[in-house]
Amino acid sequence: DDHAEGDESPVHEVMLSAYFLSKYEMTQGQWLRFTGENPSRWTPDFPLGGIDQDLSHPVEQLSWDDCRRVLPRMGLALPTEAQWENGCRAGTSTPWWTGDEKESLRGATNLADKDAKALGAPPNWLYEPWLEDGARGHAPVGSYTANPFGLHDTCGNLWEWCLDGYDRGFYAASPRVDPVAPWDDAEAVVYRGGSFGNFCWSARSADRSAPTVGYADPQTGVRAARAIEE
Repeated sequence: DDHAEGDESPVHEVMLSAYFLSKYEMTQGQWLRFTGENPSRWTPDFPLGGIDQDLSHPVEQLSWDDCRRVLPRMGLALPTEAQWENGCRAGTSTPWWTGDEKESLRGATNLADKDAKALGAPPNWLYEPWLEDGARGHAPVGSYTANPFGLHDTCGNLWEWCLDGYDRGFYAASPRVDPVAPWDDAEAVVYRGGSFGNFCWSARSADRSAPTVGYADPQTGVRAARAIEE
C-alpha cells in the first residue's frame, strides 16, 4: 500500500474471540428509539442541502464518550481496532476491500466526490472527481455494496469509533490474542473508515485517525459490536 503511514505497521497476525459486528452503521432511528434523542446535525427536520432524508441515515455527532455511555445499556460495545479492521477487510489484504485501485470503490462507498461538489459541498474538501456516489452528505445505511462479510459502508459514509486508545507504536507490541490498546491514560482514541467528507485514502482498511474522547462532528458515527458468549 503506497499510502500506508507509519502507525499502520508492522503488519502482524492476531487471533480474535468470536464476536458480532453490525451489518450497518447505527441509524438515527435506532439511537432515537433507545435514548429519546437524536444528536445528529443532519436530520429529517434539518436535511443537508435541503435533500430529503429519513431516520435510516446513520446517527452522527456522537463522541467516543457518548458511545461508551450508551452502547452497554443496549448490550452492545465499541469494536476494538482489530475487530473493526477484520470486519472491514472481510478476508482481503488490499488497501480497500474492493481491491488495489481506488476506482474499485465505485458503488461501494460514499466519499467526497463529483456529486458532493456539484451539490454544494465545501470548496476546500479534497474531491474524488472519478467517483459519483449520488450523495452530498451521509447516505441511508446499506445504500452501497456490502463487503464479502455482508457489512455495508465500512469505507466512507461516516467515521466509526473503536474502543482503543491511540498508540502510534501499538502494533509493534500488540498481543496476539484480542489486542486492544489501553484508553485510560490515552490522549486520543481511534476512529476508522473515512467519511463522506474525505477522499479515498482515508477509507483504506488500515487507515487510523485519532481524535479526543469528546470529539463529535457530523461525519462521525458508530458501528456496534457484541461479544458471543458461550
